[in-house]
Amino acid sequence: MNPNEVLGVRANASEEEIRAAWLLKVKEFPPDRSPADFERIRDAYDALRDPRERAKAMLFSARFAAPLVSLIDGRQAQRVFAGPLPWREVLKTK
Repeated sequence: MNPNEVLGVRANASEEEIRAAWLLKVKEFPPDRSPADFERIRDAYDALRDPRERAKAMLFSARFAAPLVSLIDGRQAQRVFAGPLPWREVLKTK
């Protein structure tokens, strides 16, 4: 599952928004009551707080629609990766 969907944040959310969403989810699913949900939330937070891991997660996500380059080096990308499904349609037409 997409880490953004797990935490309930936008694809271009700031670090503060990601951390706030993580804290809310941890309160909702504490590790002593639901360890499986907590592990999923922790993995999503780990993937989104590291810029390289965040770029990887977004690259392999099926529903990502934000510029990739801006996550890696801070510059705005000219192209947008919209996930594997639209690319399949593009490849079929050629």
